Amino acid sequence: MVVEAVVVESGSPAALGVGAGSMAVHGHRLSTVVPSSVTGESVDYELTDADLLHKLHYVRAVHVFRAPAAAAAPGERALSVRELKEPMFPWLDMFFPVSGRLRRRQQQQDAAADDEAAGRPFVRCNDCGVRIVEAACDATVEQWMEAEAERGGMCKPLAYDKVIGPELFFSPLLYVQITSFKCGGMALGFTWAHVIGDIPSAAACFATWAQLASGNKAPPPTLRDPLSLLPPPPPAAPPARATAPPAPSSVVKATSAPVGDHWAVPTAHDMVPFSFHVTEQQLNALQQRPGAAGVGPFELVSALVWRALAAIRASEDGDEATRTVTVVRTTQPAVGGRRLGLTNEHRIGHAVASGSPPAAADVAALAALLAGARVEDAGAVAARAGDAAAGDVVVYGASLTFVDAGGVVEAHPLELAGRRPAHVEYAVDGVGDGGAAVVHAAARGRGRTVAGSLRQGEPGRLRAALRDALRAA
Repeated sequence: MVVEAVVVESGSPAALGVGAGSMAVHGHRLSTVVPSSVTGESVDYELTDADLLHKLHYVRAVHVFRAPAAAAAPGERALSVRELKEPMFPWLDMFFPVSGRLRRRQQQQDAAADDEAAGRPFVRCNDCGVRIVEAACDATVEQWMEAEAERGGMCKPLAYDKVIGPELFFSPLLYVQITSFKCGGMALGFTWAHVIGDIPSAAACFATWAQLASGNKAPPPTLRDPLSLLPPPPPAAPPARATAPPAPSSVVKATSAPVGDHWAVPTAHDMVPFSFHVTEQQLNALQQRPGAAGVGPFELVSALVWRALAAIRASEDGDEATRTVTVVRTTQPAVGGRRLGLTNEHRIGHAVASGSPPAAADVAALAALLAGARVEDAGAVAARAGDAAAGDVVVYGASLTFVDAGGVVEAHPLELAGRRPAHVEYAVDGVGDGGAAVVHAAARGRGRTVAGSLRQGEPGRLRAALRDALRAA
């Protein structure tokens, strides 16, 4: 039985992702889709320390599709909103924790009387559903892509801008925004709570839905015994005080103030979206630079951004502030099994420019530092940073952060009824003042896309600096 509930959520125009002029995204209409089967009574999905390490961060994924051509290939066609929604019911049977809501464990009865901190978060698999957002844009896809190529940051309004909280039990873990362009094109934007999985986990989940929407048969239902698919609960331990900060870490930083149940990173700067495309020709030119042999595209593109941003921030922060950067390398999740492919198994480390200031360093030298960065599993980082449930921490943006998501678009393509997206962008939202950039293969493998969040005033200057550097490459 199809169940659809229309809901209304308040929010400022900025929170709803409204743009300007003909590029404005408007008419947001929200509804909810739930699994087609009842998960069960009191089924809980336990979050690991690596999951909770990322609770303040969000994955944003946008796929833009042109309207089908008049002479489209057989089977290639546009899908209606209803046709996009219907496969979500069996899809959510497969990934039922995504439809749940966050709760906190009750404190032990023998806890200190003055210790009233909330307990460890977990996901109650209560089938509350994912939120679907229908919106419209008065531009054509071609107009939108021209604007994106010129100034970047255009994907942000195509994915619903909402964080978890301040009431955990009302907050969806996933928003899916369907934006219709006036030419008949469409954008699919996903806002995914990082606490339930990293970028490859999210991409694999979205690609599974696209396969179902394209007519592929869903696997047999898995919910007859959902508890058999879930990881065991963590061992019991005395609850930690909420005031106890995590131990220091080179890649994790405590928030400036506790966030409670409103999972948004407090920052001293307004953080705004940034995106940039490095063409295949420009990437080849970078790889021909002296010293660049054997260094991958991620390192070269990130090094270019590192050097340019260090020069921009030198007057405000000084040279030392950008000497250390965080490096995140993604790994492909194991689909199925006890974690359902929902994991935060990427690796985290850092690179330090110990010689010349990054703004004056050679790009190939910075790329070599990034390539040699020592990274470790997110679980090990969480263990060294202290109990992730005991305090609020920032990973992305604790320092300037570069995320290697190179093959995620190719490994988990989102194709709908024979249609491939003209533009794909993965980014991380909810980042600290250091900013973060995700680097991945562009749609159809044409160069590299760089996307993320930077401080207000930086994106335009950085785009100009990157264009100059690539022109000289």
